[in-house]
Amino acid sequence: CRWRCLADAAVAVLQTPDPAQKAALTHAAWHAVSNGSLPLVAPKQVPTAKASRLPLPAYMLHSLAHVELNAVDLAWDTVARFAAAPLPRAFFLDFARVADDESRHLLWCLQRLGELGHAYGDMPAHSVLWEGAQASAGDVGSRLAVVPMSQEARGLDAGPRLVDRLVGLGDARSAAIVRRIAQEETAHVAVGVVWFRGVCAALGADPGHAFRATICTLCPDVLRGPFEAGARAQVGLPPEWYDPGCWPEGERERLAEALRARKEGALDGRTAAEVQGGGRGDTARGPQTALFSSTLQDAENLGALRARLEHFVAGETARAAPASAA
Repeated sequence: CRWRCLADAAVAVLQTPDPAQKAALTHAAWHAVSNGSLPLVAPKQVPTAKASRLPLPAYMLHSLAHVELNAVDLAWDTVARFAAAPLPRAFFLDFARVADDESRHLLWCLQRLGELGHAYGDMPAHSVLWEGAQASAGDVGSRLAVVPMSQEARGLDAGPRLVDRLVGLGDARSAAIVRRIAQEETAHVAVGVVWFRGVCAALGADPGHAFRATICTLCPDVLRGPFEAGARAQVGLPPEWYDPGCWPEGERERLAEALRARKEGALDGRTAAEVQGGGRGDTARGPQTALFSSTLQDAENLGALRARLEHFVAGETARAAPASAA
């Protein structure tokens, strides 16, 4: 096989400008991964920095490059997957802009890895980000809660620590790249928060409760600190949404149950959401996310939802506009 892992193949496809060659590489990559010769491993199987044999700065940048590569695809997946949903044009423009940002971040990481004498694909990559994408494929509210408001919000927590570690290792250039990426990721989380609040407003739902219920069902593992509360507050994420220590007691108990189900689910082949819901099937339609999925799939509500979302966005735009000069 010409590639060391599926991530290596993905980079080759993305960097190929010729359409026919891109298609040929894609077919070759799928053939390789389907016969088991290309690994894309679970998070626990990703080698440690020591086991990877990469210098620590290169290891960190490789991990970040993997996040950015997935972020590009996730942003475009959101645009394509929900293209038929009753959402304003601004929603799709926001996520196209996010994809553009993430592409720039990816190229920075790839360039710096090359400067350090390494390349993306030098170690196996994990599939946890796409597991979140699959879990949130059923409705736009779940996608916003899982991807920008949870997965990308982890970057707000980890970014400053990663910068400090790189500075401590004497790699000021890599630290500057990570610092810039972390700053720009703030806007991506904010995009998710604004649109999530808009969807909840259109559906008459409490956004805090909806967020907690969705994450508790689909990806409870992301609710583990430490959290950068200040950075999260700047983008509109209050601690009572994401910090289980601030949750109502009953919701904390449901989270503990979800984490137990996630840990024990492999025993009988069910996911945590299926354990909670009492059955198998689409985890995005579990009891805690029915608010989003049932409403968005009800054709009679689509026109009203579109109008209410557009009204919400118009109000947000008016409030954000600068005051006219006296």
